[in-house]
Amino acid sequence: MDNAFLLILTGPPGAGKTTVSRLVASHYEPSAVIEADWFWTTVVNGGIAPWENEAEHQNIAMLRASLAAAGKMSGAGYATVLEGGIGPWYMHVVRDELMTLQTTVSYVVLRPGLEECLSRATSRRSEARHANALADEGPIRHLYQEYSRLGPFEAHVIDTSFHDQETTANQILEHLSHGSRVLNLAD
Repeated sequence: MDNAFLLILTGPPGAGKTTVSRLVASHYEPSAVIEADWFWTTVVNGGIAPWENEAEHQNIAMLRASLAAAGKMSGAGYATVLEGGIGPWYMHVVRDELMTLQTTVSYVVLRPGLEECLSRATSRRSEARHANALADEGPIRHLYQEYSRLGPFEAHVIDTSFHDQETTANQILEHLSHGSRVLNLAD
């Protein structure tokens, strides 16, 4: 269980979370990636687009489900990466759900430039794994702005504007090995 930890990897749509999460996890044995967005696919009826104002209750339920799954995997000894739209505005939910977790929890925000996010997010629908991903420019711009106002969590940002995914993953691995970008769940 020496390798057990939980990394929350977040950022705006098109930031590279899905690819980078797998690259990071591949360096550990055993390891797992939990895709927070998967939980939205489980809704059969009554789903609300997550970026809509009236989706807050649903978004918190989905976030709690993904955090619980990631916490269980990490607690079972897996190096676990939870990737998805888990902005600092949900930190109260993160702390509430993970406060008893006995492994280290790190938090990294990937944030390339806006044009890079738009380009990636609007073109990725051709990939099977992103078939239902957000590709509408308006909500992407809005979420990008949200990830641009992080206050004290700005210290958790990795600007990936000029990095490929391998370089980004290596930078995260470096932070993990040095214990930087760790969340204090007691705050």
